[in-house]
Amino acid sequence: MKRFIIASDRSGSGKTTVTAGIVRAISKRMRVRAFKAGPDFIDPGYLTKASREATVNLDLWMMGNQGVVNSLSRYSRGYDVSIIEGVMGLYDGINTDYSTATLSKVTKTPVILVINCSNVSSTVGAIIEGLKSYGNVDVRGVIFNKVGSETHYNYCKNSVPEGVKVLGRIPFSKDLEVNSRHLGLVTVEDNGEVEKIIERASSIVEENLDLELLLDLSESDSLPDSEDAFNVETRKTLAIAYDEAFSFYYKENLDLLKRKYNLVFFSPLENEEVQNADAIYLGGGYPELHMDYLERNSLTKKWIKESSLNDVPILAECGGMMYLSSSLVGERKYAMTGVFDMEIKVKDKLTIGYTRLKATKDIGRVTQGSILQGHEFHVSSPLSVEEKDFAFENEIGKGIFQKKDGVVVKNTLGTYSHFHFSNSGTRTVVF
Repeated sequence: MKRFIIASDRSGSGKTTVTAGIVRAISKRMRVRAFKAGPDFIDPGYLTKASREATVNLDLWMMGNQGVVNSLSRYSRGYDVSIIEGVMGLYDGINTDYSTATLSKVTKTPVILVINCSNVSSTVGAIIEGLKSYGNVDVRGVIFNKVGSETHYNYCKNSVPEGVKVLGRIPFSKDLEVNSRHLGLVTVEDNGEVEKIIERASSIVEENLDLELLLDLSESDSLPDSEDAFNVETRKTLAIAYDEAFSFYYKENLDLLKRKYNLVFFSPLENEEVQNADAIYLGGGYPELHMDYLERNSLTKKWIKESSLNDVPILAECGGMMYLSSSLVGERKYAMTGVFDMEIKVKDKLTIGYTRLKATKDIGRVTQGSILQGHEFHVSSPLSVEEKDFAFENEIGKGIFQKKDGVVVKNTLGTYSHFHFSNSGTRTVVF
């Protein structure tokens, strides 16, 4: 099984588009599994579309080193090539221990750089040398993006340090631009042009990159892994909100949950309910874009409110927590389920970053003093937060209110943090 990481010196280099093009191009002749470094929910959707196989996140902060190795090994089985898209710049992260560079070392996976060459030429050689030598990373190849002409390409190509292979160039094309959204990129569901963009990127990749050389530069050594699963008990029913408003779920989380629960998906936007559900999971997404429908659909709201009052275990992350508030405030107030007695204001300022939470009390299977690591990104904040008995103190991250996260009502827990259940400690937050 071959594998490589596509990384860059910074965000905005074109990594996602180039990676999607490479994934689609190679998947036409080989079976490709795409992975995304970091906690992002949006880029994986583009890679899933490109490969036509579910993309798996690899996040050192939330999963730990061994968890990442396990996931890469497990989800690469049966595939010819594993392609990992890096996150931000090669050495960026909460610190370098959680960067794409460290991911490369932990998983013994070589790096292919994508360098945005607009407004630069020979200097790219110094950039490549710096990225390679700064942390002694196994950089094997480079792709030049947004190249203006053959002369421009030659300047860039001739500056590349010894030992790094030039795989080709991607000419500048407005057809490959992806519109921005307040959390990074628009989702696949929101972008009606995504298939056209991916096919165009694939064609450009096939015309301009040496894919055979790329595969030759890939790593072929296998990785060991160990199964670290939920203990299978009775097959209870877990209802999961999934639609355009609630779509932020890690593939591995759902796969892990399948080992313990019978998963039944429902849509708050379609006013659905799951009678006799033993537990409910509401993930993040964009509820702020669908406030009219969410307010109008009273059947789902009533079912969730009654489930909470009846002590049904409910986990609500970020957008899910917003839906459980009394109301969302945009141009006007939109009534939500009312499980949590607080109003949440939709705003323009983005909160984003990793979180480390310390449990202030026992809540479900989470014991007091436990440490959970997750991440938060949202454009909302509570308007009315009375003194509440929060479940967590934020050692890192903002949380809901004054460095506190985890609002609790009966057996319902709502957090701004998103969690990855491959970490056995974080897994305790799940029912």
